Amino acid sequence: MLTSTHWTMVFRAAEEDQRSHRPAMTELIEKYWQPLYFFARRQGLSAADAEDATQTFLSELIDGKVLSNADPAKGRFRNYLLTIWKRFLIDRSRSENAAKRGGDIAVTSIFYGDGEKAWLTYSTYSKPNHDADRAYYEEWARTLVRKALEKVHSEYVKSHRDTTYDTLLPYLTAPVKSDTYLQLSQKLGMNIGAAKVALHRLRHRFASTLRQLVQETVEDPDELDIELEELKRYLEQMK
Repeated sequence: MLTSTHWTMVFRAAEEDQRSHRPAMTELIEKYWQPLYFFARRQGLSAADAEDATQTFLSELIDGKVLSNADPAKGRFRNYLLTIWKRFLIDRSRSENAAKRGGDIAVTSIFYGDGEKAWLTYSTYSKPNHDADRAYYEEWARTLVRKALEKVHSEYVKSHRDTTYDTLLPYLTAPVKSDTYLQLSQKLGMNIGAAKVALHRLRHRFASTLRQLVQETVEDPDELDIELEELKRYLEQMK
C-alpha cells in the first residue's frame, strides 16, 4: 500500500537510489498508465505514437527524471501528473527514436492492446467535444474502480467466497427489491437476512477499498473527500 509517507518518498525518489523505490512507483503506474494513454489518443496521437510516448514517459517516471523537480505540496497527484504529461507531449522528440525507448528500465507489464481496446470503446460513446483532460480524468475514475473491484475480488477468492462475490456483484451499486433478495438468498443457499448482510458487507468492502486507493495519492488527508467527490462526479458523467 502506498501511504502518504510513501507518496512523499516517491516525489523525492529522483534524489536517491531509484531502484529502492520502484515497487511504490509501479503501483502508481498501474493506476495511471491508461488515463495517460487516453489523453494522448484524445489529443490525436495514433495508437502507435500514444504507446511510444506513454512507454517513454513511464520509463522516465521510474528513472526519476520526470519527478526530479516534483514537490508534494504542489497538489493532488493526478493533477500534477497530467501537467507534466502535457509538457512531455509538447516535446516528444525524446520519444522519436524507438531504439532509446525505455532504456534499461523495465516498465511494469502493460498490455497496450487492452488500453487501445478500452479507448476504442470509450471513443464510441464519448462526445466529440469531450476534451483530452476529461478523457484522462474519466479513465482515472474508471481505473480506480476497476482496481478496487480486483482487490475485493481477490479477497473473496482467497476466502473461498468467489461465488458470493459473483452473485452479488451486479447489485453492488444498484437498488435491490425484496423479491431480488429472495432470489439471491436461494442462489447463495442462505436466508434473506443473511443475503442482505452479505451484500452490505460487499458494498462496504468495496467502498473502503476505493477510498484507500484514492488516499494513496493524496498528500493532504483533508483532500481525500474532495478527491472522492471528484471521482464520483466523473463516474456520474459517464452514465
